[in-house]
Amino acid sequence: MMAAYLYNFSKFIHWPPRAESLQLCVYGRSESIQALEALTGKQVQGRLMTVVRRSRGESLESCHIVYVADSERPFLAAVLRSLAGRPVLTVSEIPEFVAAGGMVRFVRVERRLRFEINAASARAAGLGISSQLLKLAVDVVRD
Repeated sequence: MMAAYLYNFSKFIHWPPRAESLQLCVYGRSESIQALEALTGKQVQGRLMTVVRRSRGESLESCHIVYVADSERPFLAAVLRSLAGRPVLTVSEIPEFVAAGGMVRFVRVERRLRFEINAASARAAGLGISSQLLKLAVDVVRD
């Protein structure tokens, strides 16, 4: 389910014109890795999506989307600081993710997967989020 959300999110983000591919980096240990890896080869806005695993300390330089696994909760501030100001969509399920400056947080609402968006963080990174996507969020931080 999360993989489908991430794939659809990527269609509603206004990416800077810098790469021919769109790389989703899964940072840390995630139970969802196999579902996310299924996105490899999908087309998004004319770009080929690839999925790579990254471990703590590895570079996130080539990433366009970084999914921060719950295993990285103790290091969340450092991860977000390393990506600050770069056009990288940050996504997680960590409860304090949006408040800490992350861009999209998955939440469970009545057994359904929903999401919160920190539009201010996305804007600061040079990413535009479609108003259509913002309307679907359960909460939006605008400034």
